[in-house]
Amino acid sequence: VWESAGLLRGGKRVFISIRLPETVTVDAHGIDDIVVPYIAVMNDHSGNGQFQCVVTPWRPVCANTERFAVRDAVTRWAVRHTAGATSQIKEARRTLGLSSQYFEQFAAEETALARTDIAIADFHQAIADLWPLDDDASSRKRTNHAARLDTLNDVFRTESARVGRTAYAAERAITGYLDHLTPRRPPKSMTEEIARATAVLEGADDEIKSKAHRRLLQLHTR
Repeated sequence: VWESAGLLRGGKRVFISIRLPETVTVDAHGIDDIVVPYIAVMNDHSGNGQFQCVVTPWRPVCANTERFAVRDAVTRWAVRHTAGATSQIKEARRTLGLSSQYFEQFAAEETALARTDIAIADFHQAIADLWPLDDDASSRKRTNHAARLDTLNDVFRTESARVGRTAYAAERAITGYLDHLTPRRPPKSMTEEIARATAVLEGADDEIKSKAHRRLLQLHTR
């Protein structure tokens, strides 16, 4: 289903968001949390980018974009420019196949997290790994670090009340913080809302989300 389209960075990038017909259920016999599978198709007109697809899992309950690397599946791939209808159909099938692989693995790994209880100390250790604070950090950095921790704790409490105090709640807190609460300094040409939306579409925080995902999955296996 074609959902939306728009321009980024003054028209240098164009995107179309496509919703896949089936929703993804995390822990179907437990918390039964719903994630909506999207694909964002982006084309770059600056001469420095590719025409590519990006899988974009979206959690409607809090408008989080839950995009991170999962095992044996890709989060983004280049789209080949094709001339004929047959080639276009093959490319569409490849895109749907890669998307299905991603969301199947996504559901499995998220369900594992949903069934992994977590201590608050484990949550704080994950935060410390993601945002380390040097021993000689300035007072300003220490203040910012403490403010981030307080905010993440608040979001974690909200998520724990919704889905239980699990590694899944911890990950939802981290992705929610990155999408909606982390400080952004938009350029003069952007509002803060547009800057946040651009960061989500372009994957500015995908790497740290992937690191959090891997870190929390380790709790499931220990």
